[in-house]
Amino acid sequence: MRRIVGLALVLLGAFALGFALLSRTWLSDQLLVTPLDQYSELTSVGPGTYLDAGKLSEASSDLVAKRIVKGDVGGSPDNEDVNVWDVSVVLETGDGAFVRAYVDRVAADRRTGESVNCCNENVDGTPVKHEGLSYKFPIGVEKQEYLVWDPNSRKSYPAKFIAEDDVKGLKVYKFIQQIPGQELRRQQVPGSLVGESAPSVDAQVWYQNTRTIWVEPVTGIIVKGNEQNNTTLRNAAGEDKVSVVSFDLTFNDATQESQVDTAEKNVTKVRLLSQWLPLAGLVLGLLLLAAGLLILRADRAEPAKHAEPDPTPERVS
Repeated sequence: MRRIVGLALVLLGAFALGFALLSRTWLSDQLLVTPLDQYSELTSVGPGTYLDAGKLSEASSDLVAKRIVKGDVGGSPDNEDVNVWDVSVVLETGDGAFVRAYVDRVAADRRTGESVNCCNENVDGTPVKHEGLSYKFPIGVEKQEYLVWDPNSRKSYPAKFIAEDDVKGLKVYKFIQQIPGQELRRQQVPGSLVGESAPSVDAQVWYQNTRTIWVEPVTGIIVKGNEQNNTTLRNAAGEDKVSVVSFDLTFNDATQESQVDTAEKNVTKVRLLSQWLPLAGLVLGLLLLAAGLLILRADRAEPAKHAEPDPTPERVS
């Protein structure tokens, strides 16, 4: 009976050790992915100026940017290694007047967060090839430089690690992305708008941006963001004459708190799968294996301990 119990414990111990190894490698890799049905609403607020199209003049106001990230489950490839997101951003004044909007459709690897060129990716219906990260960092963020997508220029630029920081009590990594000044397009406008004498001119739309991103490093969730966008109309001499849209927007408190709460819940899940389950399996496996081997060893020693006396009588000389 002891032998059966010992063998059973050894087998259970080996199974637990195998589970520990499996959960640390294959299982965590399969389960630690961005959900296909992702949905989030993010709001950024701050001061800004914009071109009032009705009055053809620059206006100043508190601005509100509302971003909705929605997963297109049906748009993902059959292998389910890729998530597809439709990201809509609407910029309004504080009293609800429309300023501008765009929609960015992006596909990304569910584990690394890296862009995947597929699934009708586009910006405002124009096909583009995304590069780098979009709207989320990978699980297990490093203190390094990452290439991050910019939907305004439809290009990717490095986001450099700056320092460890704190957002609402949560430890985060701070990254800054500098987007150099560049021409986005040419736009037909009245010459007077940019200080030209001609009735109509083909003005240069000039853009530059500084984006600061605070990322929870275990999950890769962005818990806070700031964007300092400066988009202007330039005259023939290359002088900025009027703002198309310029602002300094940051996630509001409600968005930061919601993102921090989501990150904290997901940190627990990540650590459960990548650390606690493997550790529990390792400890349990070693204990079961040791107990089983001790029982088997004791079982082998039992016959010698209770050996029958030699029936051969001693010879008397």
